[in-house]
Amino acid sequence: MPEILNTIRSSLVLWKTTDSTIKTKTNILKAFALSKLTYYSYVENFKEEELNQINKLVEWFLSAPNNKNASGFQVINLMRTKRARYPLKVGGWNIWNIELRQLAQKLWIINQFILALETKQTNSSHHKSWEYQIQKNKFTSRYLKENLDEWNKIRIKKAIFNNNLTSIKNENGQPLSLAEWYTTIQDQNPTIPKTEFQSSLNLRGYSYNQLFNNILKIKDPKTRDTMFRFHARCLPINYLHNKQCPLCKEDMSKDPYGHLFFSCKKTKQFIKINKLKNFIYITTGKGKNWHHTRIRQNNNFINRITPKLSPTAKKDQEVNADYANHRFHKEYFEWNYKAIDYDLTRSFAYRNLMALILHNIWIWICNQIYSEDPLTDESLSYSSLLKKWHKLATLEYIKKAKDLKNLSAKDHNNFKDPKILLTSTIKLRKTTANYYCIPESSLPNIISFDQFI
Repeated sequence: MPEILNTIRSSLVLWKTTDSTIKTKTNILKAFALSKLTYYSYVENFKEEELNQINKLVEWFLSAPNNKNASGFQVINLMRTKRARYPLKVGGWNIWNIELRQLAQKLWIINQFILALETKQTNSSHHKSWEYQIQKNKFTSRYLKENLDEWNKIRIKKAIFNNNLTSIKNENGQPLSLAEWYTTIQDQNPTIPKTEFQSSLNLRGYSYNQLFNNILKIKDPKTRDTMFRFHARCLPINYLHNKQCPLCKEDMSKDPYGHLFFSCKKTKQFIKINKLKNFIYITTGKGKNWHHTRIRQNNNFINRITPKLSPTAKKDQEVNADYANHRFHKEYFEWNYKAIDYDLTRSFAYRNLMALILHNIWIWICNQIYSEDPLTDESLSYSSLLKKWHKLATLEYIKKAKDLKNLSAKDHNNFKDPKILLTSTIKLRKTTANYYCIPESSLPNIISFDQFI
């Protein structure tokens, strides 16, 4: 086992130097590290000490800074192991539970054996031995007895009560794959763990029903990762709980996230709240989604942006269907937790834009806290953000146009007339412009597409 872990550690060190999202790191961890343990866990279970070593390696790869080695470094874990094992759609990291993974493998082996019984393909000697033990109900193999009992428990939970010994299949009539077995076992405990602060927000009306599902639909990987980490409470600022703010020197209480991103005086100076409101207004639909007025206050003009209510909005206060929901109704836009609650009905543009803004604020916070030579920029550059916004829309348009052209090359029946591709691309251009709330003229011309495809 030590040799295996050393091999895994050596391969992960190379990946550790890259700046990757949590989703990418998780996939790397499974493909290049944890999957190597598969062969060694078919029969024997890992010892507790071995499981601890594996978990420490996982914590180092996901939580430690990129420039820290796997050994001799005290990792400040960004997420507890129990919560990290849950899927991304509920705010976990989708890390394998090694013990459940081992059980899933054993149940998959038993299920494949029973499938062989069904199809009369028990050719191997151990299959014939197992078949005999089951027929006589006399078990000499502890492995078979223990895992057949576990297999029967799943069978009962799936309400399969026929007397015949048949393999457990999925909705498509195929035997469960290893991944499906793992999911089946994992689903026995549907509780979604939350941090203490997430639970307190939940009690105050901050919903988590579709929050992470909506975050996973954000187009740009980097901004999506930052928004996910923020809501999953796994940014490297958890150690700042109940400490003084490193920026404004005020007490942050139990919420460094809310303070650093929303309440900190230095952050407010950086984002210029009035410019932020105007930027959101011009990039998320202007008069289409918002009422915009200018009011005079103390010889200054202030942009007042009020959400425009949809005439078709659902009135059920439990659905969070629209801004009309009285629990979330705002006289004007405010920069706080509710501004990035993706369970509220928001436009495609709004969700992606807020992720872009939050990501750039996070870059600035990191620079101010961790850099030896912090930037002296006094405010967020909204002109740069606007360029990034248009670039994001353009890349999305080009990608979908490529997919459309490839589809037309394969599907000759639906694209017999060359004009169909042109019409579809024009429609795509309008749709993309509408989603990102930008003028069509800012996207590439149809004629110039050959340079992108």
